[in-house]
Amino acid sequence: MKHIVLAIMIIVLGVSSACTRAPSLGEKVSDNAHALLIYSVQVIDKIDQDTPPEGEVYLVIKYEVENLQSHNDSLQQWNNQIILKTNTESYKATTIGSLDSQLWETSLLPRETKVGYIAFTVPEEKHDFKLTFTFPISKNELTYELNPIDKRISINVDYVFSRLEQIERTQEIPLIGGVLAASSKAPIRYTGTVLVAEEEIPQLLEQTKSLSENAKRKVIEDYLLAHGHCCLE
Repeated sequence: MKHIVLAIMIIVLGVSSACTRAPSLGEKVSDNAHALLIYSVQVIDKIDQDTPPEGEVYLVIKYEVENLQSHNDSLQQWNNQIILKTNTESYKATTIGSLDSQLWETSLLPRETKVGYIAFTVPEEKHDFKLTFTFPISKNELTYELNPIDKRISINVDYVFSRLEQIERTQEIPLIGGVLAASSKAPIRYTGTVLVAEEEIPQLLEQTKSLSENAKRKVIEDYLLAHGHCCLE
């Protein structure tokens, strides 16, 4: 009898652990009425002409909601269902004038799906966030551990600028500079993302040659934006 009770307790604990598992980005989760899928979480310091207050960044979540019901779903305020917080603070969603497809509320037909963004203004030094989503009908809660992709133009420009400076200094080493530079050829990567392809580094070096620091940074910024970096996915 004791063995049977112990086995039941193990099964119950296992089921409980599975139910409370934190969902992953890209994983569709649902109750009987709605489904939610979070595509991406990104931090960015400029969206078109909009910039956050000094010392802060935009945290932007791209997500999808679906009506699983056989009838129309009345107006849902999704910004009330999504809570972003750290260990010490919580943040309210904010409207960004130049950000298209902001999804704060929906009225959905049966089986209809809508995709959009919801944005928050957060301190730039914060990195680890939790997002709690509450399904509006069942009140079931999900908690995501968020590690945003860094799309800040300032950080990416800084990184490319410093790497180009390193390459230039290496090339200028008497006698062996060219050999060292050739032997260490590689694309410029930041947090796993290729920002400048290996074959495009010489051209970018030429374009920034003899420019002031500010002018170099502007050339790098234009390059990154033209190649789809530092933009929301």
